[in-house]
Amino acid sequence: MNRHVNAIAGRLSLRPPQRRSLEMLDRITEIAPPRKDTAAAALAAALETIRSEFPSVTDFEREFPSLCFALATGVGKTRLMGAFISYLHWRTASTTSSCWRPI
Repeated sequence: MNRHVNAIAGRLSLRPPQRRSLEMLDRITEIAPPRKDTAAAALAAALETIRSEFPSVTDFEREFPSLCFALATGVGKTRLMGAFISYLHWRTASTTSSCWRPI
């Protein structure tokens, strides 16, 4: 498991459903890294790659990769969004900046 996922989950005290969602985001960004290329062919390739591991993903429904995580009321979706932002900031900074100090 990604050490950043572990660090973020620990610092934010994520519950199991939140942690699973963060782990899914981590895996999705590994197999289909975020790109600015939104050409139809690139979107179709990303969708197929993601669908191969997560069959419940059927369509992005947008002109860019868009994912939905189904969580029950009161699970802590706001905290999960904070975890996603932290994770994506780390992922972006770690690939674009040599001075970034990971968690």
